[in-house]
Amino acid sequence: MKWEFVSHKRLALERKLGKDAIGCKEVISLVKEAGLIKTISGIGDCYETIVKEFIVNIPGDCDNKRSRDYKKVFVRGKCVEFSPRIINRYLGRCEDDQSKEEVTNNVVYKEITAGQVTQWPRMKKLSVSNLSVKYVVLNKIGAANWVPTNHTSSIIVGLGKFFYIVGTEINFDLGTYIFEQTIKHAHSFVVKMPIASPTLICAIIFSQHIGIMNNAYIVSKSESPLYLHYKLFIGTHVPDIVTTSGKEVANLASKEETIVELQETCKELNEIIKTCTGRKIRLENLIRSLDQDKGVTDRDEDNQEAKEENDEVKRPAEKKK
Repeated sequence: MKWEFVSHKRLALERKLGKDAIGCKEVISLVKEAGLIKTISGIGDCYETIVKEFIVNIPGDCDNKRSRDYKKVFVRGKCVEFSPRIINRYLGRCEDDQSKEEVTNNVVYKEITAGQVTQWPRMKKLSVSNLSVKYVVLNKIGAANWVPTNHTSSIIVGLGKFFYIVGTEINFDLGTYIFEQTIKHAHSFVVKMPIASPTLICAIIFSQHIGIMNNAYIVSKSESPLYLHYKLFIGTHVPDIVTTSGKEVANLASKEETIVELQETCKELNEIIKTCTGRKIRLENLIRSLDQDKGVTDRDEDNQEAKEENDEVKRPAEKKK
């Protein structure tokens, strides 16, 4: 039963950074400090089959300290230890429990917009155009690798808080975050929610059981590298990190980067087209439904008028009699 849902989930494959992005030293320094460098550089191979087998075999009480299966996942007869500490160890982060620091949405909003706006929007989504340059770059990376989303023009609260933590270097238990996000897939039947950090999951499995590999596993096609298009650095964004000017970045853009940018734009347009097509179909169905109701009403009115006319014809005839 669970496999039917998990098998239809897509993997949000991590994307390595292009050469221009790696050159953005201030942001890369923040990513390293947060212990996320392995999620954007030196990314290994990912195998969709083993990731989904891992997800579907996560026991319901994997996060229950009293359970014998606490933080254990059995894949093809092998016991894989999976816990926040294991994840942090692989990423080279501190393995000790980190205290959670609670911040309000408005504090996050003020920081990532460089004080341009001080209150989170009522619709709970923030336009990317309001971000400062540092957070534009972190959002670009985060939307692909940390909190996967196809909505690149706006930011949800969860993603905003994530790169706020990275940008302000707040202590954060990344292992617990990834652990809890992965566990959710084992308990959820939502197909549209993509599986995040699949390459990391593969790496953790192989680090414990290299012999688990067999010929049935096929390497997932890696996503194109992330490039920082020059448009990210111009417009309304507050320049809070040192970058080259828009023209200089544009001159550095290679043909490959331009192709990738165009491909991403096409993906965004496809999402818009799908949304608009769905709305168009719903509107057409509504119009047909209203038109049918109108047809029934018109027929009833015609029948009523015909009946009244017949009554009028009958009355004189009855008077003559």
